[in-house]
Amino acid sequence: MAGKTYYVSGTGNDKSNGLKEETAFRTLTKAVSQLQTGDTLYVMNGTYDKGFTLFNKNGSPDNWTTIKAYPGQTPKIQTTGGGINVFSSSYVRIEGLDIEGNRENITLEYALSQKDNLNNPLTYANGIAVQAWKDSQGVGGSNPHHIVITGNTVSNFPGGGIAFSDSDYITVEKNVVSGNAWYSPWGNQGITALNSFNLDNNTTDYRIIFRDNIVYDNQSLVPWKQVGKITEGHGIMLDTTMETTSGVAYSGKALIANNTTYNNGGAGIEIFKATNVDVVNNTAYQNGRVLTDTGEIGVLYSENVRAYNNILYASNNQKANSIKFAKNVTFDRNLIYNSNVFQASDNLKATGLQNILGQDPLFVDATKKNFALKPGSAAIDAGSNAFNAITGNIPLDGDGNGTALIDIGASEAPRMIITAPEIQVLNGTVDIADGSTTAINFGDTTAGNTLTKTFTIKNTGTAALSLSNLKLPDGFSLVGTLPTSVAANASTTISVALNTTTPGTYSGSLSLNNNDSNESPFDFAISGTVKPALAPEIQVLNGTVDIADGSTTAINFGDTTVGNTLTKTFTIKNTGTDALSLSNLKLPDGFSLVGTLPTSVAANASTTISVALNTTTPGTYSGSLSLNNNDSNESPFDFAISGIVKPAPAPEIPVLNGTPGNDTFITRQGGGSYIITDFGGVGTSSNPSAAVIAKVDTLQFIGAGLTARNLQLTQNGNNLEVTFEDVANTKVTLQNFKLENLENLAASTTLPAIGNILFDGQAKVTDNFDVINANSTQTSIFNTNTVTFFNDLNNNITGFDNSNDVINGQGGNDTINGNSGDDLLRGGAGNDILIGGKGNDTLVGGIGADSFVYDTNAAFTSAAVGIDTIADFNRSGGDKIVLDKTTFGAITSVVGTGFSNASDFQITSLGAVSNAVIVYDPLTGHLVYNQNGSAAGFGSGGQFAQLTGAPTLTASDFIIQA
Repeated sequence: MAGKTYYVSGTGNDKSNGLKEETAFRTLTKAVSQLQTGDTLYVMNGTYDKGFTLFNKNGSPDNWTTIKAYPGQTPKIQTTGGGINVFSSSYVRIEGLDIEGNRENITLEYALSQKDNLNNPLTYANGIAVQAWKDSQGVGGSNPHHIVITGNTVSNFPGGGIAFSDSDYITVEKNVVSGNAWYSPWGNQGITALNSFNLDNNTTDYRIIFRDNIVYDNQSLVPWKQVGKITEGHGIMLDTTMETTSGVAYSGKALIANNTTYNNGGAGIEIFKATNVDVVNNTAYQNGRVLTDTGEIGVLYSENVRAYNNILYASNNQKANSIKFAKNVTFDRNLIYNSNVFQASDNLKATGLQNILGQDPLFVDATKKNFALKPGSAAIDAGSNAFNAITGNIPLDGDGNGTALIDIGASEAPRMIITAPEIQVLNGTVDIADGSTTAINFGDTTAGNTLTKTFTIKNTGTAALSLSNLKLPDGFSLVGTLPTSVAANASTTISVALNTTTPGTYSGSLSLNNNDSNESPFDFAISGTVKPALAPEIQVLNGTVDIADGSTTAINFGDTTVGNTLTKTFTIKNTGTDALSLSNLKLPDGFSLVGTLPTSVAANASTTISVALNTTTPGTYSGSLSLNNNDSNESPFDFAISGIVKPAPAPEIPVLNGTPGNDTFITRQGGGSYIITDFGGVGTSSNPSAAVIAKVDTLQFIGAGLTARNLQLTQNGNNLEVTFEDVANTKVTLQNFKLENLENLAASTTLPAIGNILFDGQAKVTDNFDVINANSTQTSIFNTNTVTFFNDLNNNITGFDNSNDVINGQGGNDTINGNSGDDLLRGGAGNDILIGGKGNDTLVGGIGADSFVYDTNAAFTSAAVGIDTIADFNRSGGDKIVLDKTTFGAITSVVGTGFSNASDFQITSLGAVSNAVIVYDPLTGHLVYNQNGSAAGFGSGGQFAQLTGAPTLTASDFIIQA
């Protein structure tokens, strides 16, 4: 049953619907939150700084939930926390993702300091974790089953790479897992399955499958807290899968096949407390970097384990494998190298086992992690075909004896065919007979020049053709290097040059050794003629004036200003009889070549070069122009040049000076900065005189965003600067003008409306903002639903109920209470206290150590608190969130900074299942009151704040008050 298809992209938008490529979501958190069972999420190109959690998505055999890379694209998840969590879900497929953790930014010293802290996400974060989610009382979701993790790259997580627990029917295949598990106190591996559960009683099929994975550089450097020492860090591990967490025997079988594991801290493959396991066709190379007694494949406390067709290449001075406290364990048809310690069975009297001991597997290049087998390897055609139907491996006749057996190890060598080479040499398309004495003529050249001819060497045989020991007559040389081999039915070329400096006729035999049984050496005659060399002659002109080589009289480019360019073009003539070569033009500081330098000028021809003076620093620039060439007595050709760069005139801000009385200054969005020198204000009186009214000027703003709500007024010395929030390049400076003199007044019974500002879309003045006088200490605003600007005193301000107020504190340490309504409160400069009150308010602290207070003097209700947006929380600037215990009655911490009871506060993206009272989501910036604690839902609580940008938030950023 097909579900919906969603898309997420590095260029997407979380406000889109995500249902098409062009309307993709931006974040994985948003995209995954939309998925229902059976849906597919395509992850498109982009870098995602947070992973995701898939919770309680339980499908069926025809209803899988899939999260995969968009076809042909390579998205990357690069996170400081965990990568992907799959909790209590089934029929889920994760495919083709590149997931990288933060391990390289953590030091071993720091990790060891956290060895007893199991709750530090910096050290325990996993790449992909699949488990049943349960709370501290053991209550939670179902066990995961039918999970496929395929084609992913998982690297550099301080915890495990790919980790399963309490799962059944799991497949991990074709993944590259590296650099994980270093710093976690939990004891992690590259790939692991911990415990199991029985979805059914199927004993026939494999229910745990790890195959075709590449696993390396995973190790544990921090003690596992449970035992106080390092015991983990294996490449691949089955860990206590013989029984479920509740102690019920696991009835399923496990297959570990075709994996390559190398340079891990523990074993390459570790089987611990597992049963009915087949370990087939794996390559384990020099593991045990930290745990030196594990061997390449370890079997401990396990039963019914078959290890067939594996390469165990031990680390120096270490055992090849380990069998301890295990029953019915068989190692057969394996190749063991670089170790004298190997145990083939738990039964020391077992016979008939055909392991190969002490023979180098002959990897192509183990130092470059190429573990394919070279021809002649003892591992080729040496395995058992008994498992081919299980692994899907197809044996090839790698030793060419006519019988195909599976190879030992993860790599199957190609079929070998006994063949022979056959050499053929061509001049262009003309076949050259071996031993020909009719010379192939290279032609004529002049001394110092080169004639080159390319010959094609074909191998028309069925085996590789080897080439060596090329011999050439005097005057001839090989261009480049001689190819050493030509594959069957392939070809290569060699180029031979006649390049002597001595005139004359040169001839002789070209001879080439090879492994063609009847044409070695392959030889034929070649010849060519070298004539006396021609010579170039350089001449350089400035316009029509000849420039003497070495001239110290500078050619003056003239004067310019910074930001402009002076260019002069010079003509270069070749008055000689051979091509003139040009190279290595050197210019004084401040000068540069325009375009590119011509490399050659034919005899009796000319070219030009243009040189520019274009420095950004004023000054006088001079020096020598120098040009290398092949004129035997004028190289380098050099002469003096000079020029002057003057400072650029400074830009000016327009200054406007209206005539006294009722001027209107129009400013458009993005129109730049202006200064007005004699602006007439309304003043501080609510009933201005006729004389004042006669001089009132008006600023008219035109353009989106130029509204009263966005208005920003800044007193900068004697000048008032008028700008708008989130509107760029729009500024008016009123010279020698005080904030308190700027006002809009409503019409009265005696006077029409007068004012200093018309906002975008207004045809007449309205009383839509108020300015409080500089010395006023009033505690309330004048009008409802209006913008108000206070002064630089320490104001204590209260807004109206049921009014959407905009209150600007300006300077001073202000206390602003918006009361009910959806208010916008700006603290401005100073250490301000902002109280949104009832409604969904926007709180902007501004500069200073600001406090955002939540106190309704009653128990919390969402209707009384609302959801406030804290737009600029700055913990480094001293900002705090103040929570009153009367309102947040479930808080048990004592009054003061931070939470004395650590369980009162948690940072998590799983707020719905958190036990904490105050929960902060670091992905979304949601701040939630969880009145119900561990019970379902939030009780009478809920979200009460939204922190813009989801800044980092810790317990010390809160103050608890009585």
